[in-house]
Amino acid sequence: MAQDDASPLDRISLQDWALAVIGGLFTLGGLLIIPRNFNTGIVTLVFFGLCFTHAVSVILRKRRALRQVAMTASVSGGMPIRQSRARMGLLAAGLLAVGITHVAFTSKAIQVGLGWLLVAVGASILLGVVSGLLCTAYVQFDPAALTFGDRHGKAIVPWDAVTGLARADMHNNPVVLVRVDLDAVEVQPAAHRPRLLKQIGRSRGSFGADFAIMSTVYGIDAPVLLAALQRYASEPAARRELERRLPLAR
Repeated sequence: MAQDDASPLDRISLQDWALAVIGGLFTLGGLLIIPRNFNTGIVTLVFFGLCFTHAVSVILRKRRALRQVAMTASVSGGMPIRQSRARMGLLAAGLLAVGITHVAFTSKAIQVGLGWLLVAVGASILLGVVSGLLCTAYVQFDPAALTFGDRHGKAIVPWDAVTGLARADMHNNPVVLVRVDLDAVEVQPAAHRPRLLKQIGRSRGSFGADFAIMSTVYGIDAPVLLAALQRYASEPAARRELERRLPLAR
């Protein structure tokens, strides 16, 4: 199924531009301060540099999404689409960078304490990624079903049991929502069902859907993922191509 209109969620807002401008100005300010006050300058540069980078990435993502209108998407069949460990590693690196600069180049107790907290969180995330405890979730497209899995188990959802698809936004992060007929879902192993039902309960409470896929965590643009889901859910004939392994096409 092609998407005919750009989602309002992909429109670049005044807030998006304002955050990018503010982040850019403070980043420049940090560079200018460094020659006169290195400690203050480096802390400002690192913190607002990361804020500026994130703001620009949001604008670029939305610009890209606006070009992904009236498209048909295909997905590699039979291959797990896993959460990106590299993206989570970058998040951990950013937290570590901000935390270390606060610990090393500030003197106020509250700033140093905040720095150590960020170091602890960043190190925990990095350890979780390296050890395989984090970024274990995946989505898999097969001719017969859509699978949501992680290291604990998986939920196999027949395409005909997909009852609704939509887009949402969580703190400027795009989310693709999937509603299903739970009676048709197969859970493997059976012991995974209580955990899955808790996850579904949280998802319903937050988004009103059974499954919520934060597309950027998987390294996929939300319009592409939504278009692929809509196509395979509504066009049974298209599911046959999932027997082959295709590159993600736009």
